[in-house]
Amino acid sequence: MASCALPLDSGSAIATPLFEAIPHRQCSRTEYDGQPISAAERHLLTTAGTGDGVRVVMLTQPTPIETVVDYVVRGNTAQLTNPAFRQELKTWIRFNDGVAKRTGDGLSGRTTGNPAAPSWLGKLLFKLLLRVQPENEKVARYIRRSAGIAVFVSDQNDRAHWVEAGRCYERFALQATALGIRNAFVNQPVEEANLRPDFAQALGLGTGRPDLVVRFGRGPEMPRSLRRPVDAVILPPSIPLSPEVN
Repeated sequence: MASCALPLDSGSAIATPLFEAIPHRQCSRTEYDGQPISAAERHLLTTAGTGDGVRVVMLTQPTPIETVVDYVVRGNTAQLTNPAFRQELKTWIRFNDGVAKRTGDGLSGRTTGNPAAPSWLGKLLFKLLLRVQPENEKVARYIRRSAGIAVFVSDQNDRAHWVEAGRCYERFALQATALGIRNAFVNQPVEEANLRPDFAQALGLGTGRPDLVVRFGRGPEMPRSLRRPVDAVILPPSIPLSPEVN
């Protein structure tokens, strides 16, 4: 029998800038100011976003940015013309604060600057206003007004690297928050599986697998979607866990 327990030592709590940034981190789905960030800030973000078998590729020049725009628009078009995608997206939108407070989850319409509306009206407007061309124009403008794009690239396509890519993004997002830099996902080129290989080739990523695509820059803080407390979503185990394994 081998013990799973690890020895713990007492120590002093240390509040790092990334720790202090945790309650302020958010995906800011808004237009940024179009200004570049400094080389020192790019270095800090790159360091934070690099992990074991995962690197972050920082794109700030017009040519690669336009490549990202092209693939995001392709992916966005595929998603917005997919009835299943539209239906799932609609189920996650909370069209007014009353519904958001009742569910404690989802994407509040306030986070994208949309006014509150009764659910029946919001669902009707969703169907009428969520159109491919205007959405493509908006996402292209948002990308071009960003300071850059961060692409998180894994060496291997397996669970360990998927988790590590997520950890790298979280550190990147916390570092960005500590610097007053906003970020938001533009994952369409990797969410659409048929686009991912061509996207990787177009960016010259070699055998690397792009797992996450994130735009970043400075802009306003946005309203936050509500989230349930931890004790409401994590249940205690029904059977006590033993520190021993056979």
